[in-house]
Amino acid sequence: MVTITLVERENELAALGGLLRASMAGRCRVALVSGVVGSGKTELLHTFAESAMEQGAVLLTALASAATQSVSMGVLGQLFQPAQKPPAGIESVFSLLATVLAGAASDALPAPAGFRLEGDGLASASVLDSLCAGLARVAATHPVVIGVDDVQYADVASLDCLLYLMRRLRYARVLFVLNESEHEQHRNPLFRVELLRQPGFRRIRLGPLSVAGVERMLALELGADRVGARGARYHAVSGGNPLLVRALLDDGQMAGAVSGGEPPDGAPEVGDAFGQAVLACLHRGNPAMLAVARALAVLDTPSSPEMVERLLDLDPQMTAQVIDDLEIAGFIAGGGFRHPGARAAVLGDLSAERRATLHLAAARLLHAMQGPATGVARHLIAAGQAADPWAPEVLRVAAGQALRDDQAELAIEFLELAEQTAGGVEERLATAMLLVQAEWRVDPARSARHLTSLGAALRDGRLSGRQAAVLVRSMLWHGRLDDAVEALALLGREAEQSQEIASELRTLTQWLRASYPELLDRLAASPTGGRERTSLSSFQSRAAGLLSAVLTGGGDESTVSGAEQILQAAVLDDTTLESIEAALLALVYADQPARAVAWCEPLLEEASARQVPTWAATLSAVRAEAAIRQGDAPAAERCGRAALRQLPARSWGVAVGAPVASLVLAKSAMGKHDEAAALVSQPTPNGMLGTRYGLHYLYARGHHYFVTERFDAAVSDFLTCGDLMGRWGVDLPALVPWRSAAAAALLRLGEREQAERLAEEQLVKVGGERSRSRGITLRTLAQASGLSRRPALLREAVANLQYAGDQLELAHALADLGFAHRSLGESDRSRSLADQALRLAGECEAEPLRETLSKGLADPVARIPEQRGSRRTGVASLSDAELRVAALASLGFTNREIANQLYITVSTVEQHLTRVYRKLKVGRRADLPTDLQVPLPEAALAESARKLVVSYRSKSDKVELNSCREAG
Repeated sequence: MVTITLVERENELAALGGLLRASMAGRCRVALVSGVVGSGKTELLHTFAESAMEQGAVLLTALASAATQSVSMGVLGQLFQPAQKPPAGIESVFSLLATVLAGAASDALPAPAGFRLEGDGLASASVLDSLCAGLARVAATHPVVIGVDDVQYADVASLDCLLYLMRRLRYARVLFVLNESEHEQHRNPLFRVELLRQPGFRRIRLGPLSVAGVERMLALELGADRVGARGARYHAVSGGNPLLVRALLDDGQMAGAVSGGEPPDGAPEVGDAFGQAVLACLHRGNPAMLAVARALAVLDTPSSPEMVERLLDLDPQMTAQVIDDLEIAGFIAGGGFRHPGARAAVLGDLSAERRATLHLAAARLLHAMQGPATGVARHLIAAGQAADPWAPEVLRVAAGQALRDDQAELAIEFLELAEQTAGGVEERLATAMLLVQAEWRVDPARSARHLTSLGAALRDGRLSGRQAAVLVRSMLWHGRLDDAVEALALLGREAEQSQEIASELRTLTQWLRASYPELLDRLAASPTGGRERTSLSSFQSRAAGLLSAVLTGGGDESTVSGAEQILQAAVLDDTTLESIEAALLALVYADQPARAVAWCEPLLEEASARQVPTWAATLSAVRAEAAIRQGDAPAAERCGRAALRQLPARSWGVAVGAPVASLVLAKSAMGKHDEAAALVSQPTPNGMLGTRYGLHYLYARGHHYFVTERFDAAVSDFLTCGDLMGRWGVDLPALVPWRSAAAAALLRLGEREQAERLAEEQLVKVGGERSRSRGITLRTLAQASGLSRRPALLREAVANLQYAGDQLELAHALADLGFAHRSLGESDRSRSLADQALRLAGECEAEPLRETLSKGLADPVARIPEQRGSRRTGVASLSDAELRVAALASLGFTNREIANQLYITVSTVEQHLTRVYRKLKVGRRADLPTDLQVPLPEAALAESARKLVVSYRSKSDKVELNSCREAG
């Protein structure tokens, strides 16, 4: 325990020493030492007493307290029972005085005129005379110091006696030192007046320590070299109250012992010792002081005296005085606690019931005073109830403000309490819509619980157009496609009577075309005219329309300009996030990932700084997609992980396909195939494959299959992408280059002709301008071409990829070009190109490519098998995917049933069957061999058996069936 030293108390100690010397000259002296709780009054008395005893003084001390206040002569009795042994020669005097006082309380006389205090009278005249005579005898040989601590609590009889002794011993060598708390000066006012009338009276006041005083106190404990900036920081927390400074030092010692270090920048450690010191001071003060401190702790804002007095129903003058006392004592500054630790200690000292009562009273008071809604709502939350009729509306207003201040969790707290107490249907609906918005920011999965009730409200016509649009987006996010279709159909009917709903529906249609194209095929005719383009004016509509236009027609300079205009005007919030994401993706799909990154980075920093998980996760996913197109696998991995850390997979809904796809592509490029496999093995949300996010997922999964040499599975995923993109009208290589990816996999399966055809098709799609997609396509086409044609195609691919800025694809193209030159016997050029590719592979952390180049492995293109048809015929020429489809078809499954069993599209089934018919030289399904040996899904085998049973029964007659029953 750190000892409170008398820092900045030297003058007061010297003053007491002067009074002692004056009393030794034969003049009685009286000192009244006052100060706030914790200011060091008791320490000053003890230090002075020790000094006085060293000078030969006889010390008589007493400690008054609230407990002794009702004990008549209690303080006086303590004085004449000294703790130390009396000096030689006067022991008999103290024995006599103790005997006299033993019966004094029962033998009291009225106080002489001018000495009368409220309460009991004086002791008998004989007792007083005996006391005076005895003290005079002691003072004749030794100076006498009479010290009373906390004299404000002394019993009235003892105070009367002390005053009597002061008057009678005026010329004796006696010094009275009385300590009192400034918070209790209203007690015994007549006693204080009488003190002022004493000829040798001196008042000494102890104020708080200055910053320099705190620094000196710290130096004595820590050493001068370790004080630094600590003095100012300790003073800011303690207000210069020595007891609080000591407690902070205690907490610092304890924290240092536990952690083995010190807080940074000399900040004081605020812990249990500090909280206990605060409570000790408050409980030693008067009841009003404790009550006001509790009120300030509950209000938790810089509060005016008027608010406190109304909350506690106190006298204005008393309230102002108590607030001043609390400031002087170092607890508060500017109407609020100096440190949250002090407030926490005061609140913790309250019972839960009393705390709730005060918070409810504070809420009602603030509402009556037209205070801010947030302040009222905080008190209602702390009280745990909002039964007043005005409370739900105040909570909703406060929630809106909390959302504007990026305090979504606080907004949810407000709204959940409002939800419990909202009375009418409209109140509950308004609360639920706000809850969806607030919960969406933190964790979209939490908002799913409201979809059923809000869907009913939509059917009842109680949602506005904007509210309905928010609901549809939530339904789609959570994969509730049937509910979304129903809601959109309802909006389509209502749009004929409402311009607001018609406008929202037009924006929704553009958004669906860009992100949920599968859903458009399920919708009936609406005022938007299905896929017909519309005139867009609103900010949200322009962004959705821009993204839709890029996906259906490709991007150009006008696309880039439009996207950047949207990003320039957008202020990040709930209403603009979707538009910002659409504009960023328009840049990405327009082969401008660097521009997308330049816009995305500051937005991502802002979202992270404002601590809005959904915003940060959404922007991280976009940033990861842009990094993939820049060939920056480490950045893609980092941002993809961040997206799934900020929002767990379950909270992403169908949109989880975007960050997962970027992660799978990045990990595959970096050779982390086990981690990529773990990602693609996770179940996907219902409806994801009918979205743009599903396209990215299928492409990434196919790429993982490709790099792990599961070429049939890769082809299946890539062809499924192509089927979906063609059906949706978004067959854009810049979105997903499925043809080049499928061609690369088909090459590994020996399907060179088909691979070359797909690459040629994609080359036509991408056009003649330089782009990433063109570079990727040319590289694939080069792999499918002969050696003589390969270098020219690869040089053009390198030029396109250098222009586009995809470092990873550029590294692969340079490597292929180097291998091509090596095959042509041009070793020097081959080594130069390989070195460039190796450097880029290292920067991209593309470990498989780096290993191939650094170890001088064989050209991957050289390992591509020849056209399958040249050496394989019949069933042996079928790929695994084709064999599975053919086996099911031979068992009588329809194309749709095959698609369901193998989790592929009908179009993919049709493509596989076309190749099967050609390879097996058959013209129809019935001609397929029935002995195809291939493992089939268990469900498919069960269905096949069922079909055989049905066929058997249709051909058997009644007798045969009866025979079966008899045998069974």
